[in-house]
Formats: sequence, structure tokens, C-alpha cells
Amino acid sequence: MRTLIRAAVAALALTAAIATAGAAHAQPGSADGTPRLDARAAAAATGKIGINSTWYTGTVNAGGSQTWVWYNAPADVAYVVGYTPSGASTSAACQFQTTDSRYLQVWGGERRFQFTLQNTGSIACAATVLLSGLSSWTINSTGGVAPGGTQTHLWTNLPAGLTYVAGFKPTGSTSSAACQWQVVRSWYVQSGAARQFWFTIKNVGAVTCQADIQLATVSGGSTVSTGTLAPGASVGWLWYSNIGNYTHAIGLASSTSGCQLETTRLDYRQIIESNGSASRQILFYVKNVGSTTCSGSIYLPVIAA
Repeated sequence: MRTLIRAAVAALALTAAIATAGAAHAQPGSADGTPRLDARAAAAATGKIGINSTWYTGTVNAGGSQTWVWYNAPADVAYVVGYTPSGASTSAACQFQTTDSRYLQVWGGERRFQFTLQNTGSIACAATVLLSGLSSWTINSTGGVAPGGTQTHLWTNLPAGLTYVAGFKPTGSTSSAACQWQVVRSWYVQSGAARQFWFTIKNVGAVTCQADIQLATVSGGSTVSTGTLAPGASVGWLWYSNIGNYTHAIGLASSTSGCQLETTRLDYRQIIESNGSASRQILFYVKNVGSTTCSGSIYLPVIAA
């Protein structure tokens, strides 16, 4: 892995309208009319199926999006989605990010994982989707929450070096509406000697229901410093990543009490180098969301898909 950070970058302003891309494996009858694409069928056709799965998007226009569903998701697995983009030109990167992800329970009890990807670059191109499943455990229950309701939870006394991923086991769907939960945001807090993982969750469905809240952890990879960040300040990084079936979950830590750090964006990119070779990068931003000037560590574990 090339672990040299190429540069800090300024924040991007991407305002392209989202358009739905190709309808292969589309699932009819969704409540909002948006096609849902069958991830298992796509993996069977163009990649591999398992706890870690891969498949091909086909060409997605700049600004375009696709929504994928992993049906019959196992009960105690939290998911991380990544991409290996392809089709960059010598003048423009091929770039993808996940803009929405959620866990569903449908009538009859089936658990599903659903996510939306977007081509956030300036050219039409494609990607291999990398879906990594992490073994998770239940830490709490939401209790019954009305549609649109939110809760904020924390997990404290975190060991150094671990990165955390939250997931859900929703229950309470009806014959006409799925129970749907998502993580709205997550961030890391240093409270005295305790490192904490905070996350806000939301019932994004149309029915009052509940969910078991799950956590998974990953470790290893590289560690770099954020540098000093004033309250409200952000820093962006371009990081060369392994080309292949690897995803990333970014963890954060600080030794300064009161420091609060959040990853606000993560994109996967392919660029064409000056010598004609293709390189894979991740582009991510870290923000100081607290009121204390501080610095921290960025954990970049690599997860097989």
C-alpha cells in the first residue's frame, strides 16, 4: 500500500443533480417509485457473493446515482461499502461515494441492507462495488420511535487503534411499511481519559418501530495526524489505497480532553498518472465539531471485500 499522503485539499462544492442510473435488476413497487437494484443478482452475474461481496455498476453518468439492496442480510453483520472506480481519463478522475445507507426489516422478518451510490466526478464512468460484512454485537435497543425520530448514543472507554461501525436489527414492520433505520452521523470524542464513539440514528421509515443497535470494530492499517484544527475547521486528504477489493472505515482519536472529530465525507477515486498507470485513492475530510482547538489521529484500517 502506498501510504504517502499526497496533499491536503480544499473542500469540494458538488451540486450536480442526482439522476437514477441503469435499471438492471430493478425491483418494482418501491414506495417512492425509485428503482431498487438487486445486489445479490448483480454479484452473482459479475462478482462474488458472501459476507464480502462485489459487483459491477455499469456506466453511471456524472452526478448519477444507483440504489442497491442486499436481500436476506444476516442478523449480526454491519456493512461497509467501498468502490474500485474505473474509466478515469488523463484529465478527470472517476469518483464515487455512498450518499445514503440504511437497514430495513420487511413484513415477514427479512433483514435488508440498502445504500445509494453517486458518481461525484465530472465524467461518466463505472465502479466495482465492494460490500464488506463485519461481525457485530448488540449494545442497546431504541425502543419504539415514530417516523423521523432521532436518538444519539455513545460507546465509551474505547481501546486505542479501533475503528467503530454501527448497524441495526430493525423490528416492527407492517404489511404496508418496512421498519427502516440509518446512522445520520458519527464522531469521536475525548472525554477526560475516555475515548468515545458517538452516533445519531434516525427512523427513516413510515411506521413507528424499533431496532437493536449494533457495533462492529476494525483495526490495523495506517495512522496519521490531523494536524491542529480550530473549532469548525476541516482538513481534507487524498490517500493512495490498495487497488483491489478493499474498503475503508475511518476512525479518529485525540489525546486532548474535549476534542471532537468527525469524518464528513469519503469518496473513492481512480486517477490516471502522468506515466499512464491507474491509481486508486480515497478522498476524505475530517472536521473539528467541538469547541476546543486540538489535533488527533486518523486510523485507516483496510477491510477485505
